[in-house]
Amino acid sequence: MGLDTIGGVYLGNASKFMHPTYRPSKISRARKCGFRARSKTPGGRKVLANRRKIGRKRLGAS
Repeated sequence: MGLDTIGGVYLGNASKFMHPTYRPSKISRARKCGFRARSKTPGGRKVLANRRKIGRKRLGAS
């Protein structure tokens, strides 16, 4: 008998129960889409430059 878990949540019989598709987390969102994550890569810096050009108040998710 195996323990079926997704994200630390016990599901019991996995075929019976589904987990929500989107499980929001502010930390993981900021790490992926935040200002500091954008600043680290050349493509991300382009994104920030374009958002500055538009005049966005908030440049990243964080």
